[in-house]
Amino acid sequence: MRSSKKIAAWMLAAAMATGLLSGCGGSSGNETTAAASAAEGTTAASTATDKTGDYSDKVITYGLTTAWDTVNPYGSTSGSIYQNLVCDKLYDRLAFIEEAGSGVSPRAAKSWESADDGKAAIFHLDENAKWHDGQPVTAKDWVFTAQLITNPKFDYGLRSEFNTWAGTDDNGLETAEKSVGVEAVDDYTLKISFKNVTPVEDWLILHNKYFYVLPEHLLGDIAPEKMKDDEFWKAPIGSGPCTFISELSGSQLELGSFADYQLGAPQFGKLILKVIASTNTITSIAAGEMDGFYQQPTTDDALAAKDMGLTVTESSEPTFVGVFLINNQNVSDKRIRQAMSYAIDKDLLIEQNLQGKGVAPATCVIPGSEYDCGLTWSRDVDKAKELLAEAGWDSSRKLKMAVTSARESMAAIIQQNLAEAGITIDVQTVELATMFSGLQDGTYDLGICGSTAMSYPLWMSGYYDNKNATYCQITDTAYAELQDKIAAETDEAKKKELVNEYQQLLWDEMPLVMLYNGYTFGVQSERFQGYNAFEGGVNNQAVWKWSVKE
Repeated sequence: MRSSKKIAAWMLAAAMATGLLSGCGGSSGNETTAAASAAEGTTAASTATDKTGDYSDKVITYGLTTAWDTVNPYGSTSGSIYQNLVCDKLYDRLAFIEEAGSGVSPRAAKSWESADDGKAAIFHLDENAKWHDGQPVTAKDWVFTAQLITNPKFDYGLRSEFNTWAGTDDNGLETAEKSVGVEAVDDYTLKISFKNVTPVEDWLILHNKYFYVLPEHLLGDIAPEKMKDDEFWKAPIGSGPCTFISELSGSQLELGSFADYQLGAPQFGKLILKVIASTNTITSIAAGEMDGFYQQPTTDDALAAKDMGLTVTESSEPTFVGVFLINNQNVSDKRIRQAMSYAIDKDLLIEQNLQGKGVAPATCVIPGSEYDCGLTWSRDVDKAKELLAEAGWDSSRKLKMAVTSARESMAAIIQQNLAEAGITIDVQTVELATMFSGLQDGTYDLGICGSTAMSYPLWMSGYYDNKNATYCQITDTAYAELQDKIAAETDEAKKKELVNEYQQLLWDEMPLVMLYNGYTFGVQSERFQGYNAFEGGVNNQAVWKWSVKE
């Protein structure tokens, strides 16, 4: 049980978070509010202000085409980007990842450096960082969080993201109680030790996006196995740029501006995150009902938005990918996987689904980037048939492919493409979580997903790592061995040589098929300022820069 002192602090913080609820009415349905969790009779607290003015009456409405799982950053069952986009506003992480993973900049940590000959990182935390209840954020909070998420008694599906830490196994579980290599040097200095030599910025780009700090003073007395069900998550207290106001589960989340955020208070009073159908995004912005949304509009929609007088931007390089997932245990012969790559008409997918705004990749490395080794792809159905014949493919065999409803049109094209080569597939439309779990347990042979492309050469390494529970069920250690060498290499020329070797391995083994790299459009209202439509792809947005122009 939490102490009465901690409960009182939590309830006060919940009351503070409701400062922007005036005039919003009561709750209904599945709605939970911070006000409901606060002590009876408590009044609203502060409004969002900074040194330049009062923004309490400014509201930004932002659309998401898919709902988040929970406001608990470690409670998601899907690991979807929408989960991170929500939690990133409530909670803080060490660094901000720049567009397309091109670099990192300070967030909760104001600086960092390598230590212990590259096997550790020292983070100098911002002394101005505070929890939404006014308490300081210290290194002890980060240690508490690290020990929680690596604790085997705590149910966390993405724990393997932290298996690079010393004191953890391949699954990211602590090898002994509180053994994880994360320690508080002092109140504002955090040390993370790694199993192997790990460049700090590489770790920040790949793994920091999942490491959100939690308040020890509010959660420290809760048993790990009971953490997910605690009342705290009905009105959570974080240290991110936004405070919790209310949630209508699966539909709408209301957040306030945190006046004491160390990077500066967002210049709005309220941020409303709303689930909206993809077909309604542009018209909603044009009608003044919404200011922006996280979803890639089509070329036609982007042109229509421009004609409506909306602000339209386009990414300077491909920022997302389509991925054809293959269960490597069910489809164990690499020649069959190679045949699929040759058979699938990537150019047609780009034309039909991206309006031509994309490129056909050979591997996970972005074509034309500094790590591109020059491998190219072209469709060759005859080559596909030849490889299938060599593999002794049984043409009567039918493979099961799972897709979400959003990718049914892509699945239809791929189904026809593979049929031309002699591969029959049965397409089943399922929820995203069902597809991923079905690929892992062997129910499905194939699937289609999307992800954000990053400049960092190992941005997709989790798909190929035999040490983690990958969707492709890979057991070959060669991928992970090369990944470790690349991650540890500090000489840039040598790193590029290793990346070239890595790309050749991916091309030869074809554990999955990269379908396309697409360019991204962003659409927003003219009043919505400081917004970068291409940051969300790396699971973060600089919401502290957002403002409203009237």
